[in-house]
Amino acid sequence: MANLTSYARKKLGDHLVGHTAWTMPSPVYLALFTADPGLSGSFAAEVSGGSYARVNISAALSDADTTSGLIVNTTVITFPTPSAGWGVVTHVGLCDAGAAGNLLTRQPLSVARLIVSGDPFMLLEGQIQFSFA
Repeated sequence: MANLTSYARKKLGDHLVGHTAWTMPSPVYLALFTADPGLSGSFAAEVSGGSYARVNISAALSDADTTSGLIVNTTVITFPTPSAGWGVVTHVGLCDAGAAGNLLTRQPLSVARLIVSGDPFMLLEGQIQFSFA
């Protein structure tokens, strides 16, 4: 659970002990970042401009594995083709809204990638892995 944001930890913890129910986010969106958004879930380093938009990935994610807690993308995830450079993307994050909202969890990319105009950003099957173990 190291990559869960403080927001998600609080919501899950309160839900698990019966203090406050947490309504399941639906759908969930993948966001791109040029730096680690940290435990606070800051959107300061989220990519912006150049046709960038978060991508709804609810249907692309597996159920959590009962042993490891691992959730992976089961299909290719494709972002809109950039009309301007997005910078060097270093992290992805799972959000509860298509804009604004809350960051739930984040992870570094295995290899940072410079995104330039006209260069579509895609994540192949299995490249996104969130673990809640």
